[in-house]
Amino acid sequence: MYMKNGKLVGSVKEVWRYPVKSMQGEQVTQCDVTKQGVVGDRGWAIKDNDADEIRGVRKIPKLLHCQATYVNEPVKGGVPEVTIATPNGEMLKAGDAECEEQLSTYLKRPVSVWPLQSTWNLKHYRLKELATSKDLRNQFGTETTPDISSISLKLMLELAVFATPLGRYYDCYPLHILTTSSLNTMAEHDANGDFNTRRFRPNFLIETEDDQQGLAEFNWVGGILVIGETRIKIETRTVRCSMPAQPQPGLGKSAPVVKALVKNTERHLGVYATVIKEGVVKKGDSVVFYQPASMKISQKMEPVRRFLKKRVMGASLTLSDLVSNKLK
Repeated sequence: MYMKNGKLVGSVKEVWRYPVKSMQGEQVTQCDVTKQGVVGDRGWAIKDNDADEIRGVRKIPKLLHCQATYVNEPVKGGVPEVTIATPNGEMLKAGDAECEEQLSTYLKRPVSVWPLQSTWNLKHYRLKELATSKDLRNQFGTETTPDISSISLKLMLELAVFATPLGRYYDCYPLHILTTSSLNTMAEHDANGDFNTRRFRPNFLIETEDDQQGLAEFNWVGGILVIGETRIKIETRTVRCSMPAQPQPGLGKSAPVVKALVKNTERHLGVYATVIKEGVVKKGDSVVFYQPASMKISQKMEPVRRFLKKRVMGASLTLSDLVSNKLK
């Protein structure tokens, strides 16, 4: 695809991958990026054996205090072994019976550790029950049903049935991108909030150019970023649950973080993206933004799309609530 009139908007400050979903990540100097995202990102996940569901930090907060590290460098098409360090000083090897036994003891519930499974293994990804409005409120820590219309309708419906997108362990989209401009802006909104990068778990933290002010990445939605060898489409803003406020190694609980997001960004920070062209991304790579001709039209239509998605989401949750109540 031919593109012109690119604008330098920043450079890659940090590159992250998260070997085990909801555990501490690894900061690396470079990574391979495929259509499925950063190679090795969320290669493993924890399943609550009693619930028979994949679970993350929202239901098992102690996961965030474990450090996951790959034994070997991950390559496309494979999931290498991973070690898990617990706060108790244990060093566990994922997949071993001893690992699952000790991890279950630490988490105070029976769990198993799973490498990424096939898209066709529906049972592995399926929720025990359809997601309800109560589940959504619990996830976001709110008394009213939150607005998640920034994600695609297809994903909204898929995540009502499955814990994660089929064949992947990330929450919504293959890549998550955050900028220093946004972190600095949020810190200015609330000096009491600890807007540390690690709270938001991006794949790429972009050090923005001086002319990229405020919540810079929101202005890139619908556009294309060229980073290193890759070409990436910015799909939507990232909606935030209560996870960024949770304590983790070196970071205490910070309720002001989520409060500031609710007040200033409708609970959004960072952007989700998909991959158009695969390749290598390195720390220090320039980030160039291209605005397609259709982007302005798409932005004008976004309020209409979000309205329609809200209506569909509301109807879907009402149906899920009715089904759930009848089954009780």
